[in-house]
Amino acid sequence: MSKKRRQKVESETNAASPEHEEQLSLRKRYRHDQFCKDNLRDLDRARKFLRLMFKPEVIELLDLEGLELASESFLDEELKKLYADVLYRIPVKNGKQIGIDNIVVFVLIELKTESDKWTVFQQAKYVIRIWDEEYRKAKELPDFDKFRLPMVIPVIFHHGEQRFTATTELKDLVHVLQGMESCTLNVQCLLFDVMCIDENGLPEDIELAVLIMMLQAVFRKDIAERLKAIYLKLRPKLNEPRYRRLWEDCLHYAITSAKNYTEKDNENFITEIRSMGDTSIYNYRTAADDYYDKGFALGIVEGKAEGKAEGKAEGKAEGEANAILGFLQTRFGRIPKSIANTVRAVTDLKVLEKLTILAAKCQTLDEFNKALKKYHPTGQ
Repeated sequence: MSKKRRQKVESETNAASPEHEEQLSLRKRYRHDQFCKDNLRDLDRARKFLRLMFKPEVIELLDLEGLELASESFLDEELKKLYADVLYRIPVKNGKQIGIDNIVVFVLIELKTESDKWTVFQQAKYVIRIWDEEYRKAKELPDFDKFRLPMVIPVIFHHGEQRFTATTELKDLVHVLQGMESCTLNVQCLLFDVMCIDENGLPEDIELAVLIMMLQAVFRKDIAERLKAIYLKLRPKLNEPRYRRLWEDCLHYAITSAKNYTEKDNENFITEIRSMGDTSIYNYRTAADDYYDKGFALGIVEGKAEGKAEGKAEGKAEGEANAILGFLQTRFGRIPKSIANTVRAVTDLKVLEKLTILAAKCQTLDEFNKALKKYHPTGQ
């Protein structure tokens, strides 16, 4: 199915349903967030991004080799629609010099594709939750009297059609009495706006440069040309698995998320790359087809289109089920057969719509399974 037809079917099928509108919004944001999140959770790339985001004198204070992904258990569902933020825990180098062994800094990254003025408020709530968790754990230690709350550096990581223009300071959202400014809680976020980096400002590191180019290109009308530039930049290293995987991820991201990248653009791109001698480009297209078939991004629409074309309700339900399982597998890994079979057994499209939204919002697979039993009592 062509991308144009897929978009047409998606529009026709979902126009009248508020729940479908939420599904579309979730899937669109999920694709953007997931690409960013996957790359920021790669610790080697994370270190590179931090060196790019922070001043050298700040980097000197941090033991980036000790960087790890922190628990996200306190980033609760009430504060967010999607499980997309990234939280790093980084040791501070000079902790022992001041008599404390385990000083750490948290770096909390919130991913945004639009200028949401309440982002800093959301980040402030995360900071308090992190402090509350660290305080709770420290109370169990014998040297609690020496405990100090760790620094949490909130970062807004933005890429979108326009630059981020919302405030990055909490105090700008508060009505403050004159003369009482110092009594108001304030949080200031560090803004890393991909859209503010021009071609001459790209980092020398190939991975970082490519990721920034891709995050910019996905919203551009000339994405086909920009994708070619990305390919040419990576081409000398495509014999290395890490860089080849990065290229495949970029191509998948363009196919699933770029509204200006058409099926025709992709066909022309494949032809041009093949003319340069890279015949394995067919493997990328096959991988992209598989990506759709698994229902990760547009499985719902694909299934509905098949159902509509064949006049079979089961085709629509199958597409819904594939999308749900695609969401769950991407977020939580292997899905137990009992859950997969129960989801596939649901034929009520309205129930499947609700389960799709739940699959994107739930924090754990167990949470989804409990809700699944409510919607489909025979599920085990």
